[in-house]
Amino acid sequence: MTVKEHIIDITFSYTPLDIKIRTLKANDSEEETFDKKKFPFRLEKAVDVTVKTTEREFTFNIYEGFKWNGADLPRCFWWLGSSRDNDYVIASMVHDYMLQYKKKIFSEILEETLYVDEYRRLTSLVFREILKKHKMNPIKANVEAWFVDTYQHYFNKKMWEILGDF
Repeated sequence: MTVKEHIIDITFSYTPLDIKIRTLKANDSEEETFDKKKFPFRLEKAVDVTVKTTEREFTFNIYEGFKWNGADLPRCFWWLGSSRDNDYVIASMVHDYMLQYKKKIFSEILEETLYVDEYRRLTSLVFREILKKHKMNPIKANVEAWFVDTYQHYFNKKMWEILGDF
């Protein structure tokens, strides 16, 4: 992904509104309770996501049952919005999927046409564009994406270093 590469559009095979908020139940085991707290969202119907940039177009499928945690906003930044706000649900789903399955997307779908840092940046840009597409103020979307990318680059750097070039 070159500096000049920009996202043109992100489309879905359908509007992914089939999202379940996983609620705790009295009879949940400790493991189920932990899992539901860590990953409170679950996609109920698979969705294809197509990303079109100035240099490439690629599609990947987020499978039915995919679980994610929403946006990881530290509480001190909740003035920007809560990590559970509807504004973030779809954007965080796609971003988290791209991170969790980065090796598959990088190797099989993008065919290793990017460097690791470029892929990391691409995931943040996808997050930003989905926020903007869902009518978030562009300035706020840019700030959010900057926080996401900065977190991935500096605070989650070991995960990226361990993977090396995937």
